[in-house]
Amino acid sequence: EADLDEPENRVVVTDRELNSYRVPDLSQHIQHYRLFVHSNYRIGGGDLDVLVAKQQNSRREYNHPTRSEQAGMYVRLNTLNYGIRYNAPQFSNLEVTVGVNGMAQHNKNLDATDFPIPNYQLFDFGAYVYGKWKKEKWTISGGVRYDLRNENWDDFYTGEDPVTGFIHQVQKESPDANLPFPAFQKVFHDASGSVGATYRITPKISLKANIGRAFRAPNISELASNGLDPGAHIIYLGDRTFEPEISLQEDIGAIAHFRNWSADISVFNNNVENYIYLDAVPGADGNPLVDNQGNRTYQYRQTPAQLYGGELWLSIHPESIKGLRFDNSISMVYGFNRSAEFKNRGSDGAYLPLIPPAGWRSNLLFTITLQRSWINNIEPRVGMEYAAAQDKFFGLNNTETRTPSYTLFSTGLSADIVYSQSNTLQLLFQVNNLFNRAYQSHLSRLKYFEDYANGNGIYSMGRNMTFKLMFGF
Repeated sequence: EADLDEPENRVVVTDRELNSYRVPDLSQHIQHYRLFVHSNYRIGGGDLDVLVAKQQNSRREYNHPTRSEQAGMYVRLNTLNYGIRYNAPQFSNLEVTVGVNGMAQHNKNLDATDFPIPNYQLFDFGAYVYGKWKKEKWTISGGVRYDLRNENWDDFYTGEDPVTGFIHQVQKESPDANLPFPAFQKVFHDASGSVGATYRITPKISLKANIGRAFRAPNISELASNGLDPGAHIIYLGDRTFEPEISLQEDIGAIAHFRNWSADISVFNNNVENYIYLDAVPGADGNPLVDNQGNRTYQYRQTPAQLYGGELWLSIHPESIKGLRFDNSISMVYGFNRSAEFKNRGSDGAYLPLIPPAGWRSNLLFTITLQRSWINNIEPRVGMEYAAAQDKFFGLNNTETRTPSYTLFSTGLSADIVYSQSNTLQLLFQVNNLFNRAYQSHLSRLKYFEDYANGNGIYSMGRNMTFKLMFGF
């Protein structure tokens, strides 16, 4: 089949197919089941919160044009989540919470031809204590947490099916057995903690500061990946030698609330040891390695890193114009690879991948209160989203490319309709990307999905409309 599938010879989807509701043969079939019990009890003047949940997710990805009934990827993931939290009664202006939570997972590959990850077992356990003390102008909070993760899998063998020519699971004794996933077992564990304080300068202005240490164990994809994810069109390569990510973050900010306006400004700095990111594997020509079907190959890597940035939120709500609100938020993040190998190399390795560009969002809305027998209020709104050009991209091996800036507009209307004495119906109509702007998000995986004569990748959604009805009962 691989010899017959060449990207430049693929048939272009017709308008009729694009406008049809028929599910195409090359598609995904996802089944997700969830059962959970969430209970709360009053004990000793405090609250005991208990959660137990069981989930099963089955995913089939059909990607074989010549045998559309054969799933390329077919995995079944079973997850058990648990959590117990006790909120102790308040004493001496102090609130204390203690708890444990975590999960157990088991993943199994079924009748498939692509195996990006092995059958694996994972167990997570975390225990924590959190406290908040509040008196007069001060609020101080902090907590510590200890996490443990056990990840393991057995030898996983694959071989070629002599009838179909596809790869499938085989036993170790099979003459053509290949071992893409040798057995693995490792326990990751460490402590996290944070402390923060808020000081109320005046009844309307407060200052805040926080510092925290965080721990994150590598996930199964980062450790074990060694194959094609057909839905992503990417061959992922993990690294079983990875160590946990350890970060130290500091942030400071200020909050203000006045009659006609409110604001929140904050800045942060985060230094990360063993930061995990994806790097395109280059071919002989220095460009990303691409197979005959257009699948790129990406390798997970680790490096010391630094991220810093800030956010400003401003809401204008003049008291003289009841119902009018103008919300604005501006954010920016910078990410740098702090390995000495990439110092001063700019887009050739000094910047981290998948860092959002500076952005500005605005929403202007006006709530009209009617209090009629059948309608409570109407709220028209307009919105704007601006994303600056991302010039600080991870260009090594052409992993990323520059993304131009774009501005999107939206408009909408919502209303609360009374349909019974005690219930209302919420109606929402929204038009997004009002002027049908062609754009690509820097964080979109589709930006590198396909190569075309006039450019690369699939563009984000054009003008689209949303209509929602929400019933209360």
